[in-house]
Amino acid sequence: MSSFISEQDFTTPAHIRLDPVAAPERPAAARTTRTLPLTIVFLAAVWLVVSAVPFGYIGAGRYDIFWSDTVTGIALAVATLIRLLKPSAAGFTPIIGGLAGWVLAAPLVLRFGWSASAANDVAVGLLILTCAAFGPEERS
Repeated sequence: MSSFISEQDFTTPAHIRLDPVAAPERPAAARTTRTLPLTIVFLAAVWLVVSAVPFGYIGAGRYDIFWSDTVTGIALAVATLIRLLKPSAAGFTPIIGGLAGWVLAAPLVLRFGWSASAANDVAVGLLILTCAAFGPEERS
């Protein structure tokens, strides 16, 4: 049933009616599935910052390792947040991949030796690279 003035359907609830002009929106489940890898990258970046203290970099006098993980983790978190909050922002996947590459290369470049900190960086770097590869595609 429609009104003779606006020819708008009043019998169907508004949340069920679809606007024929607008494109249908993706279901919430699809959006969540597509952003899950980026959410994991964000959490891994936070872990990289937080784990810099308990692994005892400062106690061992390795400020270079501490600052490398802290700055890289903060940069990863910021890039991932921008990507999560503005999905149309292009160019952040290579930045995230490059930072993950640094996390993987840092144990060799900074000469960690094989320790818990090196294992942490390798595991976090591989996780971030994997999630960035399977994350949502960029739209330009």
